[in-house]
Amino acid sequence: MSANKTHRKSAAMRGLETPPRSAQCPQRVVVLGGGIIGLSTAYYLAKRGHEVLCIEKESQVGMLASFKNGSFFDSTLYSSWADFSAVYRKQTHSTKSKKSAFRIEAAAWMDPAFWAWGLKFMKNSTSRRAKENGRKIRDLGFYSQRKLQELIRMHPELEEAMEQTAQGTLELFESTGERDEVMHSDRIFHCLENRIPLQPLEAGEAACLEPALNPKVLSPGAMYSSTGTNGDVHKTCVALWNLCRQQGVMFRFDTEITDILVVDNHVVAVQAQNGDLIEGDSFVLALGNNTPRVARLAGVKLPMYPVKGYVLSVPRNTESSAPPLQCNVYAGGNALVSPMRDNTMRISGGADFAGFNYKSDPKRVAWLFQQAKALFPDNYFDESKLESHVCLRPVSADDVPFIGQTMVENLYVNSGHGSKGWTLSFGSAALLADHISGRTPEINIEKFSPLRFGLFR
Repeated sequence: MSANKTHRKSAAMRGLETPPRSAQCPQRVVVLGGGIIGLSTAYYLAKRGHEVLCIEKESQVGMLASFKNGSFFDSTLYSSWADFSAVYRKQTHSTKSKKSAFRIEAAAWMDPAFWAWGLKFMKNSTSRRAKENGRKIRDLGFYSQRKLQELIRMHPELEEAMEQTAQGTLELFESTGERDEVMHSDRIFHCLENRIPLQPLEAGEAACLEPALNPKVLSPGAMYSSTGTNGDVHKTCVALWNLCRQQGVMFRFDTEITDILVVDNHVVAVQAQNGDLIEGDSFVLALGNNTPRVARLAGVKLPMYPVKGYVLSVPRNTESSAPPLQCNVYAGGNALVSPMRDNTMRISGGADFAGFNYKSDPKRVAWLFQQAKALFPDNYFDESKLESHVCLRPVSADDVPFIGQTMVENLYVNSGHGSKGWTLSFGSAALLADHISGRTPEINIEKFSPLRFGLFR
């Protein structure tokens, strides 16, 4: 600890919202982060009987990466980003020239953190490792989907708050070559092994399922997943916040962590910006892109990097004769269009490496919107009401999230989910809560260990 951090204030923590508790908990667990990952972690820890405090630097929950996302919830689409062979095959099967969904800006090239992360990312970009990592991600996604269904059965109000609209996901292909490649991919085999229903469709069948689409984009055929759905992640965060409070979780907002006090490889407290010490038995870092910075305060290194993505919201033109979408539409990795309850469409895509840069690039917005417009008849969208949002996705160096214990014995991590945080959140949280509680997790948590890259201290 530095000299200017020796003044300690009460660990009772001013400004704490503390609901009454009905039972004594075995541990006091401090969860840092109030996004979808932090909230779900706090909920499952409380369900396991722990006394939980969730700390958030913003004034309310779900205000950063969880504020607005692509809205879709579907594990069947996920492969590892770290697969150069897949990028090559995508270009091979492409029927037209287009700008890449991936872009590296000058700021990243000049950033030592990007190079450190990128070297590890490249080591995990072989076809074999990408296949293994893709399976890890989907296994967690399948589990997360089951946990969400359990949660909805226990708390039906959560389903209403989520505002699920989509009735499945329709995956489109750019060519018959790409379709055949996907149909024989390990991703499809893995889904079938787990009895996830996938239905190949010919062009006519896909048109009947989703008549709003331009018939031209359906000519190579499509793949339908009935398990895909969507929702509003920010409203889900608010609903989880209410569920957490019902379980006795305490919250402290407008609190930024500036230091971690480690004694004999054990965290005894974290320090807030105003000098308050916040004590606990265990601590969980679920801070999204800020997780590596805070982890370094305890000597823990996490190879993560922020990847900029774009989310567009645009209403359907009321003069359009085509019906609104009934399912998510995934267009070859370049764009995903998801119907929202308010008759708007949410379009997500793009992966820009630019450091901590939230500035919107009009050219990238135009590129993404063009990908979506190509899927529909002319004048389908009311372009005058287009809104754009930039989010930074915390991506680990192998695209697999960090879930578990660090080299500091009571310091845990739940972060690095990239663009998949919404889909993987419930499974990640349940796994970590079981691990902290001394229970055997339902799937192998070691696959997600923060120690897998080595040299964390």
